[in-house]
Amino acid sequence: AMASPMLRRCRPVVAEAPRWLVRPRSRVDGIAAACVPPLPSAIHGGAERPGAPARPGGVLRHSRWLQQQQQQHRGQRQCSSSGSPWLAGCAALVASVAAAHGSSVTRADSPPVEGEDSVDMSNWSGTHTLTTSVLFAPDTCEQLEALVAWASRVKQKIRPVGTGLSPNGLALDSRGMLSMAQLDRIINVDRDAMTITVEAGARVSLILEELRKHGLTLANFSSITEQQIAGWTQTSAHGTGARIPPVDEMIQSMTLVTPGKGTLELSERGPTAELFRWARVGMGALGVVSKVTLKCIPRYSLHERTFCTNSADLRKNHAHLLQTFRHVRYMWIPYTDTIVVVVSDVPEKGAVAKAPMPEEERVRPLRDLLRQLDSNCGSLEGDNFAQLREKLLRLDPLNPEHVAKVNRAEAEFWRRSAGERIADSTEILGFECGGSQWVLENCFPAGTINKPSLADIDYVEEMKRIIEQEGIAAASPIEQRWTSRSTSPMSPAFSEKADDIFSWVGVIMYITDEDHAPEVKDKFRDYAEKHVDLTFKYGGTLHWAKIDLDFHRGKRRLAELRQHLQRRFDVVGFQEHRRALDPNNIFGNRLIDVALRL
Repeated sequence: AMASPMLRRCRPVVAEAPRWLVRPRSRVDGIAAACVPPLPSAIHGGAERPGAPARPGGVLRHSRWLQQQQQQHRGQRQCSSSGSPWLAGCAALVASVAAAHGSSVTRADSPPVEGEDSVDMSNWSGTHTLTTSVLFAPDTCEQLEALVAWASRVKQKIRPVGTGLSPNGLALDSRGMLSMAQLDRIINVDRDAMTITVEAGARVSLILEELRKHGLTLANFSSITEQQIAGWTQTSAHGTGARIPPVDEMIQSMTLVTPGKGTLELSERGPTAELFRWARVGMGALGVVSKVTLKCIPRYSLHERTFCTNSADLRKNHAHLLQTFRHVRYMWIPYTDTIVVVVSDVPEKGAVAKAPMPEEERVRPLRDLLRQLDSNCGSLEGDNFAQLREKLLRLDPLNPEHVAKVNRAEAEFWRRSAGERIADSTEILGFECGGSQWVLENCFPAGTINKPSLADIDYVEEMKRIIEQEGIAAASPIEQRWTSRSTSPMSPAFSEKADDIFSWVGVIMYITDEDHAPEVKDKFRDYAEKHVDLTFKYGGTLHWAKIDLDFHRGKRRLAELRQHLQRRFDVVGFQEHRRALDPNNIFGNRLIDVALRL
C-alpha cells in the first residue's frame, strides 16, 4: 500500500504509559503472552519525534499499588466463581480507608479489593484532571462482584474508568474510581458464528489484532483504537458510514454487574432484550460491564480516495457519496471554501491506487509560510505536515487572521495530497488527531439513506459563517462523519426508523503550548457554546464522551442543556433503570448526575 496522503490524527500521547492503563502482560484465553510495548513519548503525524516535549495524558503518576499487584499476579487468571487465595489477604488497609472516609471502619466494612488512596487522574489530552480518593482495580470477576456489593453497602463511589480517552473526562470522579485494566482477557473467537467474547477491559486494538488471526474484523471503529471495549460501547462511539451504526450495535450479549440486581446476563433477544438495549449505552451509570460478545464480519480491504471540493459542488454530489461509499468523511477548512473528502469502499478486482505527489511537494505551502512568518524557524527538513502546522499555530494560536493564513496553507496541502491507497480496513479507518486539543462533537438527524436532507451540509456552512462573523480562531478541520441509527435508547443516534441517518460534527482548538493553554481553554469555550447552540437548533445532541458542563455555565444554559436532553432521550426511563440497578448511585459522577437531573 502507498503511503497515506491522510494526516493520521487521533492517537493519544503520554509521557509514559500509566500502569493502570497498560498491563505488563496481555492475555489470550488466560495465558500470559508478550509484553505490551510502552507508548512513545511524543507522536506527530504518526511518527515519534525525538526530543519533543511530552504531552499530558493518562494517569499523572503511576499507581504504586497496582504495579505491585501486577508483579505478584502475572499468571493465569480466570473469571470464575472459585475462590482466590489473594482474596483472603484483602481485608487490610483499614487505617488508610478510615482516613479516606474520615471515620473509623471495621474489618467487616473494609473493601474486598485493596485500593490505592489519593491517585492523580487525567484524561488522555490532559484537559480534565483530578485526584480520586481511592482507585480500585479488581483482578477477577469475583472480586469485581464483591467490590460492587461492598461499595453499594457503604455508599462508596466507584466510577468505572477505561483508558480515559473521553475528552470530557466522563469517567473521572474525585470520590472513588474503578479501573477495569486487569479484566482484559480475550475469552473466545467463534469463526462460524462470527463473534468474539472478551472481558470489558480488552482494548479495541487488541481485539482487532486477535480477529485478524481468524480472518475477521469489526464492521467499524473510531479513529482511535486504544479504548477499552466497555468504555467504547458505553458512550455509543462511532466510525463513519451512513449505512453503519454506532459501535454499541455490535454487541450481541453482555454481562452487567449491578448492586441492585446482581450480575445480569443480557442479550439482544429474549426476556432481557429491553434492558439490554438500555445497558449498551449506559455511560457507566447502570452497572459495570464485565464481558461482551461482539458481532464480527470477514476481514476486508478498502480502496481510499482523497480529494478536495467546494460547497457548491459538494451539495450536488453529497447524496451520491453517502449512498455509494462504505465510509465517508469530510474535513471542512475554516476561512476557505475547501472541503477535503475522504471516501473508501471495497476495492474492485485488479484495482491500482493512484499515489499523490511526493511528501516534499505536499508540505511546501506550510514550510514556505513558516519561513515567511518566522525567519528563525531553523531547519525544517524532515518535518511532516502535523509538525509544520503545529509550529505555525504556535506563533499566534488565538489570532483569527493568523489561523486563517495557516488554514489556507493547509488547504493547499490537501489539494496537493489528492490520491488513493489500498490497504486493510484497520489501516484505513484508524487515523491520528494531531496534538493535544479541546474538542466538542455533536450528532443530529440528516434525513434517510435514500433521501439525505442536506441539513448536514447546511449545518457546517452555518457554523463556518459564525466562525468568520465572530472572528473565532478556528483551526482546521471541522470534521464530519455519518452513521445509521442505533436502537439503544441513550445513543445520540437513537431512532425507531431503520433508514434514518445521523451526522456527527466535531470542532477543535489545539493546545499548542503551556503558555497559551488557559487562554485557549477560554476561547474554545466561546467556540463550543456556538457549536452547542447550533446543535440544538438542528435538533441534535452531544456525544456522551464530549459533552462538557463547562460549555453550559450559568443557570440558563444548564437548564437549556437539560431540556434538550430530555427532549432527545427518555431520561425518565433511564433514571428509573438507574434507581433499580444502582440504588445508592455508586457509579454516577457530577457530569452524569447534573446533566441528566430531572
